Amino acid sequence: MNRSYSLKRHKEFRYTYARGRSQSLPLFTLVYARSRNASVRIGFSVSKRVGNAVQRNRAKRRMRAALTPMLQSISGGFNVIFIARPEVLDAPFPELSKEMESLLKRAGLWRAEA
Repeated sequence: MNRSYSLKRHKEFRYTYARGRSQSLPLFTLVYARSRNASVRIGFSVSKRVGNAVQRNRAKRRMRAALTPMLQSISGGFNVIFIARPEVLDAPFPELSKEMESLLKRAGLWRAEA
């Protein structure tokens, strides 16, 4: 995933949590809010509840890899944060992709391909 799509600053995360709406499924919670940017900005949050540092970083890498092919299908103008739940460590990769896509569709952030 290109860094231009990343939420980087603590201020951006705080804004998204404060102003955003959320959707949840067993592996993830999605928090999203409108932004001033024309493109979508994505962040990943994995708490210590998920595991130690190695497991948290692995979870973030898998989440990034699952989301990268979908970037062109996500509506622009939003800040999006995926919050991992502990079950994400044991889930097969196709399930991660499917659940992320499902959350984006439920939130109305999925653009229909032409």
